[in-house]
Amino acid sequence: MKRVNDNKYGYRSWTEEDIKRFARFLVLPLLVLILVIVILIVDRKNHPKPEETVLETESSSAAEADSGETEESSQQEFTVGSVPEVEALVNQYFAAKQNADAEGIYQMFGWTDTAGIDELRRQLQYDARYTEGYRNIVCYTSPGAAEGAYLVYVTYDLKFKDSLTLAPGILWNYIKAGEDGVFHLTESGSLDEAELAFIAEAERKDEIVLMKTEIYAKLRQALETDELLAESYSILERQGGAAADKAEETQHEVTVQIGQ
Repeated sequence: MKRVNDNKYGYRSWTEEDIKRFARFLVLPLLVLILVIVILIVDRKNHPKPEETVLETESSSAAEADSGETEESSQQEFTVGSVPEVEALVNQYFAAKQNADAEGIYQMFGWTDTAGIDELRRQLQYDARYTEGYRNIVCYTSPGAAEGAYLVYVTYDLKFKDSLTLAPGILWNYIKAGEDGVFHLTESGSLDEAELAFIAEAERKDEIVLMKTEIYAKLRQALETDELLAESYSILERQGGAAADKAEETQHEVTVQIGQ
């Protein structure tokens, strides 16, 4: 059948039948193209590039590490006022120091052998000649490495008799409940490896490092600005060092340093 030009440009226009035939002709290649694209997408997901695999592995490892750090940090969350029994014991300890109550301190540590108790009493009485007591005692307590144990950091201000300026200080102690359920202070020498590792981890925590840095800075400023305080403080420092040397011959350290 002869085709007739039916427009002014000199070529035959598309009929509806022509359009349908052409559309059927394009369907197969289009389906093939879509299938190829789908296969490539699926293959990419199942076989990522080497660098993508590395990045994913590193991200997963980092997430797991972060999770571990969070879990460990949660075990050493220091709070104020969380364990009233611990705070009561700490306050009793400071009161006993000021009142030269050597027997009370031995009881708080759970010591049954009274070796060195007279030397401790003399040391406490000597300290009390220069000091009036401990003020602003704050306990930062965290659950310990085992149930029934707590690590406590204590900040305080020590009032000297010859000065109105308070001397800030910080101590720590690992407090444990005995078989009778009563909490006792502990000597660092009596702690096991797990407990010492727990304390070492706490010592590296930012909040503890910052707390100690701030206390030491305040103490240095107080000593530099108050000569009377500096003089009294240095006397106790020298006496404390001499007492610690002498204490090596006894069962217990007479200065009873519960941690610094």
